[in-house]
Amino acid sequence: MSISRRLLRILGPRAFITFGLVTFLVSALLATVNLTSRYALKVYVEDQLSRIPWDLAIYQQGGINGRDEVPAAVARVHGITRVESLVFLRARFPEGGEVQTEVDGKPLTAPWMSLLAASDTSILPPQLSFALERGAGGEQQKGAVLALVGPERAMGGAFLALQGSQEFSVRVQSEGQSRLLFRTPLRGVIRLDRDELNRWLMDQTGSVSYVPYIGIILLMPHEPDIIERFDAVATGIIPLEVMGGGAVDRGHLQLAEYEPEMVYVGRLRREELISGWDIGGSLERVAALNHAVGDAALGITEQAAFNDATPRIVLVHDPGEPTGKEKAPGSFGQFVVDSTTQVLLGRMEHIARLVGILSLLVALPLLWMAWVLGANLAGLLMLNERRRLGLMRLRGISGRAMGRALLIAIVSGGALGGALGLAIGSALPLYIYEGGRLPLDVLTQPSQLLLFGGFLAISILLALVVSRRLVAYAMNISPLEASVRVSTSEASQASLSFGVLQAVSLVLGCYVLFGWTFDFTLSGFTDSAVVRVIDRGLDFLGLPLFLYGVATLIASKRARIQRAMTPIVVPIGGRLGRFAIRHISVKPHRAMAFLLIVALMTGVSLYPTITSPSFADKAVRGARVQLGTDWQLLYNAPDLADVNRLRGDAASQLRALQPEVDRLTAALNNVEGVRSVTYLVETLLPSFYLPGHGLKGVPLYLLGSNDAYVQSVYHEPQVGVDADFAHIMGRVSQGATASSPPVSDFWRLSAGTDVLLGMDSERRALSVPAAGTVAFLPGIPPRSVTDRQGYVQARVDYLNHLFSSNAYLVGGAANPEIGRLELLIPRIIMLVSTDGQQDADAFGEALARASPYPPLEIHNLEDEVGKVGTDMFIALALANMRIYLVGGLLLALIAILAIAMANHAEDRRTLALLRIRGASPRHLWRFVVATLLSPALLGLIIGALAAVLAGFGLANYVWKLREIRTVVQLLPTHLVASPLTGSVLLLLIVLLIGVASAFSWYVYRRTAHEIVRRA
Repeated sequence: MSISRRLLRILGPRAFITFGLVTFLVSALLATVNLTSRYALKVYVEDQLSRIPWDLAIYQQGGINGRDEVPAAVARVHGITRVESLVFLRARFPEGGEVQTEVDGKPLTAPWMSLLAASDTSILPPQLSFALERGAGGEQQKGAVLALVGPERAMGGAFLALQGSQEFSVRVQSEGQSRLLFRTPLRGVIRLDRDELNRWLMDQTGSVSYVPYIGIILLMPHEPDIIERFDAVATGIIPLEVMGGGAVDRGHLQLAEYEPEMVYVGRLRREELISGWDIGGSLERVAALNHAVGDAALGITEQAAFNDATPRIVLVHDPGEPTGKEKAPGSFGQFVVDSTTQVLLGRMEHIARLVGILSLLVALPLLWMAWVLGANLAGLLMLNERRRLGLMRLRGISGRAMGRALLIAIVSGGALGGALGLAIGSALPLYIYEGGRLPLDVLTQPSQLLLFGGFLAISILLALVVSRRLVAYAMNISPLEASVRVSTSEASQASLSFGVLQAVSLVLGCYVLFGWTFDFTLSGFTDSAVVRVIDRGLDFLGLPLFLYGVATLIASKRARIQRAMTPIVVPIGGRLGRFAIRHISVKPHRAMAFLLIVALMTGVSLYPTITSPSFADKAVRGARVQLGTDWQLLYNAPDLADVNRLRGDAASQLRALQPEVDRLTAALNNVEGVRSVTYLVETLLPSFYLPGHGLKGVPLYLLGSNDAYVQSVYHEPQVGVDADFAHIMGRVSQGATASSPPVSDFWRLSAGTDVLLGMDSERRALSVPAAGTVAFLPGIPPRSVTDRQGYVQARVDYLNHLFSSNAYLVGGAANPEIGRLELLIPRIIMLVSTDGQQDADAFGEALARASPYPPLEIHNLEDEVGKVGTDMFIALALANMRIYLVGGLLLALIAILAIAMANHAEDRRTLALLRIRGASPRHLWRFVVATLLSPALLGLIIGALAAVLAGFGLANYVWKLREIRTVVQLLPTHLVASPLTGSVLLLLIVLLIGVASAFSWYVYRRTAHEIVRRA
């Protein structure tokens, strides 16, 4: 037998098993973290998909013809489950009276008339659904809602005059006769803000649309006859059926300024096309289906005239600018296919490609723990094999031969352990995540196999690097050194220093953690892509770097270790406490290893339990500030009082509304579960100027009762900009008026400055002092959309513009100066606080039934919290927390045992001498527990503090990364620890105490005499 084989039989088994175990754990952890990250991404994609009502939209740019053929053609495409139509026709008819709009037979003139209809009314604003549910038995009624768009000066009088109207009709003048084009029952007349309509459309279809500045919009279900006749007249043609039975040709009118928009929205068979495990493949399948949809739409058109055989797939949320290829009336026009789902998958696919790197970054703390484990196992091998290596050197075996044998054992054991770890670490979590299934195609994707190869290489490389000291020790050890009681090579490790590397680690760790907390990054001061990449990388490295720097700083000097551990060691060690302190300080690398492994274990296990509840707490608080209370109901003010009394000054209008508001309040208070009800009155100032708003009517919200509002509505001090929010509201109750930032910035308002609000009935200017600036007024109608990754940047910028330009003022309904104002009151906002124990759907129906008047809209806190959504950073952290808990605890437990075994191998003579000197079992137990537990408890404290900093800072940092600006970003992040935090901390303490106690009992497995002889 060759010398190499004999050496392998002698030296190989322990090295093979030891480093096979190390690579098994590292590979299994890397594979598990990778699968868990992919699973977190899968869950996040599914969450985002649940926020998208429609997967694709097909915009028809040349009229409305084909609105029956196109849905049918699209529905035949394999993978489409549902298709609905949305028609938005905007026409500005020429002056001259050829086309006349009438309400109850009386003319109604507006610059623009629009018709907004949908085959599914859920696509339209909720005012229509509530209006159509007024019929007996709850059955939906036919008819429409007339929405007035425009400034108070243009539409305020019409809004009041049209209340109670029963019928809307359009007539055309032809050959001297007035002919009825169409008529429809009216179920309500409301005011509709252009921005509110676009927010609703963006929430439903992902797209904004052109809404005329001044005009009327007929909101109605999809009625083909009305849609066709409106389209025909807008294009200058009077339909034959309107001309009468004797007509042989259609009449003609002057062409209107016409902006038709025909949108077909579709839902995909998501379960067949989209898999969160294969985002790249899902993107390809969805893109192919979108092309097939475009082909189906174009297949029914006459496109040969333009030689354009390829549909355009435009990944933006609007139909694009006119192309010049719009066809003449009568053909279907050109189609643009837009897919919100494809945008989402495109963004997620980019992240999915980086999931391998993310897995490594997320696993860095665990890899660091594996490094400490491997280093201590290598040290244990050195201690156990020292005499054997010395004897082999005495027999003439070369160090090179022993080193070669160890390397072969390490590499072969590492390869086998790594392969086994990859198999178990990937198959087991996949089996659990899939509920007992094992879809092998998830693991056999080429990119995944490449990652597995990289993980195996990293595991073996880690084993080789860690074992380098062992191999060098085996190659260079002398017989004399092998025979001494304390190895000089081991003693050299005792001089641990806090050098440049450790200082840099500490500085970078502090930079990351404090940067998260106080919103400070170098990339915020430069446009350098390199700096941004470095910052993103440090986001993952910050926590382990901080822990390593702090642990090294504490362990680098004996005096510092003694000061840090004395309060722990002395009480635990008892009579041997002082000796235990000196014993620990002799070799600080032992304490360093223990401290670092426990600090890493604690930090990575605890910080997700702090990040998640802190993130969720801020989301809930933001939604509560936005909604004000648990429920919000909006009512059309003219429904509550005689419209003739809703004219003149504000005081008389409020007196007319007060009895019905009190009736509403009483009715809502009678609903089981309601704790309190307060209200806001929405008014419009007709003469208040603001750039970008003109004189369209800046809202003035009036508090029904300031005290009731402050007590019932959720608010936070930071909602006030220049003072505490409650203090500003106190000034409002004393006769002042608060304002939003756009108003305050333009008029340069500060507390006490006079604000010119408008005029009274005698045209005298009225002003009130400014109370201060509020960043947001809790309880005003929601101005948020569902936060999701499917919005392109242009839409995000638009939403952020709407949020930052939200202009309004706040006053008290009892303010006598405001009471003299001439203004319009379109809506009443009822704010309902509950005990929070109700089912949302059932409670919403109960509130609607209890209301003596039908609400325009109903909003609840649960829906608003749902709009905020999740975050991918949080999703990854929560998913990997389980790995940190299970894998981190397992890795830490083995590392702690390895360190304890190494310590015992060196200290067994000391322990035996203590027993010979008369130390009782109880004293010796306290000594062992103190030497093991003191650095562990110190590491636990350091790790817990780092987890608090990291958890809080990350929750704060993630909110600053959100693209869509909402009221949440105005609030501070609160540190919230969940019950899980305490449970994990208790588990870690029990584990450490259990290991220390168990090992102290291990000391007594042999007598003192046997230990001295073997040592």
